[in-house]
Amino acid sequence: MVYKKLEHFIERKLHDKQLVYLSLFAIIAIPLSTYILATNGSPFEYTLSMIGNKLWHRIQFIIRWIIIGTMLSFYILRLYLLDSFKDKKARKLLYRWIISLILTVIIPATNNFPLWKKLHLVTAIIFAICLIASLYLFITTLQNHDKKAYRRSIWLLYTIIWWSLIMLLIFWNTWMFELFFFTMLTIFLIFIRQKI
Repeated sequence: MVYKKLEHFIERKLHDKQLVYLSLFAIIAIPLSTYILATNGSPFEYTLSMIGNKLWHRIQFIIRWIIIGTMLSFYILRLYLLDSFKDKKARKLLYRWIISLILTVIIPATNNFPLWKKLHLVTAIIFAICLIASLYLFITTLQNHDKKAYRRSIWLLYTIIWWSLIMLLIFWNTWMFELFFFTMLTIFLIFIRQKI
């Protein structure tokens, strides 16, 4: 319901300068906020969730990530509307992504609560899969009007996925991996925006 209202709002104001500036702010805020939060703890010892929960930055962590998640979904919805992308499956995945993101930041990720930590991991995996799947469905429509942009976009998306997994294997579950993922995702979204 909330997202339907948001979609209608974005559709009505699609080309307003305020909306364009808000979208630009969203795309800049994602890697910047990730980096700022991440510097509260060691990059080789903690994930962003551990920093947010274990190192007593919980409220700041929850508020920041809900704002970032909302802004990112706002930016992606605007991309979908600019390209007249109406795929219901992609939209549902995007809505599930924001719900799983909110659950991920609310559920504690500390060793003191092993069951909660496992649930946190499950919601984090769902959040990543829903976001990537929604973007993948969007990219597939690019091949209808720009095959070159489609090939580059799909290559960039696969690069993000594979390099994120490689970073996860190298640095294990630390914010180095998470910072890489969100920075590359930002570059990807900027690239996609140029092609619409």
